[in-house]
Amino acid sequence: MKDYRILFEKKGISKYISHLDLNRCMIRAIRRSGLPAWYTEGFHPHLYLMFPLALSLGTESICEVMDFRLTEERSPEEILEKLNSALPEGLRAVSVGEPHMQATDITAAEYLVICSAPEIPDLQETFRNFIEQPEILIQKKTKKGFKEIDIKSMIIIKNTNTQNQELSLRVILPAGNDGNLNINILTDAFQNYADKPILIKSACRTKIFSENYQDFF
Repeated sequence: MKDYRILFEKKGISKYISHLDLNRCMIRAIRRSGLPAWYTEGFHPHLYLMFPLALSLGTESICEVMDFRLTEERSPEEILEKLNSALPEGLRAVSVGEPHMQATDITAAEYLVICSAPEIPDLQETFRNFIEQPEILIQKKTKKGFKEIDIKSMIIIKNTNTQNQELSLRVILPAGNDGNLNINILTDAFQNYADKPILIKSACRTKIFSENYQDFF
């Protein structure tokens, strides 16, 4: 019996696969692949899978992680080949390794967002003004209703760039058990600030970090 960690992409049409459906999709793919999957014991045995960090619906990713277990050791090359032959369009396993970190070690994630706004003359300047506000307030839903929180200190802007009337943003947001900021919350807050239509052309998770911004995989 051996544990493996898969790094996979979730792009194109697959970005609309929910987290629950992704779990079902991966179970089907592993079964079809013929890999010797390990099943839990008990009255209702099921194939063991674990996704350390869920991805927001509609967001692409080039760094998703899945842990699973095989009853027999297999080479990374064989796992990749068999799994990719069974995965649907938009899902692709990129790398295989052993899990050296726990899901609780995840602290942050990096995203690349590309947007455009024909009605805003200088979208990069508008974003700069947005992010330089003393505070960025959002409404967060809790068990007791909605609560206003300031997310400004949670956002790290790595860079911004404008090309062909499109603004690209590379940002780092908190992720994991100690706090998680959805990329959609940031883009929604920006649109509310601009008060004009902004088209989010794409949003992609590009890295998952553990402590001190070490790559989680």
